[in-house]
Amino acid sequence: MSKGGSFLISLPKEWVKSNGLQGGSILKLTVSEGELRISADAAGEGEKGAVSYIRQTERLERRIRSNYLFGADTIVVELGKRLTPTVREEIKGAIRKLIGLEIVEEDRDTVTIQCLLQPTSMPVLSAIKRAYSLASSMHRDAEEALLSRDPELASSVEKRDDEVDRLYFLIVRQLRLAIRNPAVAEKLGIRPAECLDMRMAAKYVETIADYAGAVAAAVPKVGGDAERELVDALAALSRQAYRIHENAASALFKKDLAIADSVLEEEKALSQSLLSVNKLLMTKQPRIAALLDSIAIYFYQIGAHGIDLAELVSDVPA
Repeated sequence: MSKGGSFLISLPKEWVKSNGLQGGSILKLTVSEGELRISADAAGEGEKGAVSYIRQTERLERRIRSNYLFGADTIVVELGKRLTPTVREEIKGAIRKLIGLEIVEEDRDTVTIQCLLQPTSMPVLSAIKRAYSLASSMHRDAEEALLSRDPELASSVEKRDDEVDRLYFLIVRQLRLAIRNPAVAEKLGIRPAECLDMRMAAKYVETIADYAGAVAAAVPKVGGDAERELVDALAALSRQAYRIHENAASALFKKDLAIADSVLEEEKALSQSLLSVNKLLMTKQPRIAALLDSIAIYFYQIGAHGIDLAELVSDVPA
């Protein structure tokens, strides 16, 4: 403690150097839930743009995505040799799947990609709500495509899965930035302690979309072979699953434990509905039985992930 009654805090030398601090630098202090956080970013603008380099073509799309998810603002693909048209197309294909990425510079052997989206421009909860809205509509339309044997509607469901994936990757990127930078978390309106639950919620929503896409992909294979009784049983299972995840999402966004608890009580009934479909399938031709069984499992998993969403709400302290 100084003579004037103030307390002195010693900061790690490496942290001071890595943040470019010197005498007179202004730090930001944040007090939250018994914690005192010291940030080198006094203006609270978030992390300065991180630059990452990719110097090999192996798993190029995955490398670009990984750097994006870890918060890199600039990704430089630099192979030390002429980039082939195939490599350039792979780069363009990769950035189309990631929100905010654009090629800002390109020459013979280098492509520079930059994320033009500010971390706090889309709140995490808003992104999750948008992803859920898409996944929910995919489920609804996948069921309709199955009932009407509509291949065009089924195709549109599969295409929407890419948009849910794009939102999921954006959410992961934002949450990782928020965990590392309290200023970003503050602007996003979330606490670091909430990031894990939000990541899990986003993953459950993304998986619901995946299963809806799988149902849609199976529609052309069903043709006219399925008996109406079987299709009606699948539709009933689908509607039950839809009701579960719709209520679970409502509970999550409203933080309503009562709704969440009512969803959790549906787990046994959902399993029973799947068993009822399986009993109907046991007497049918093996080919169509196997196909419809897979669709039944997709609908069941959609409902099960709705229950997982409700579990997140029930674990949040009142």
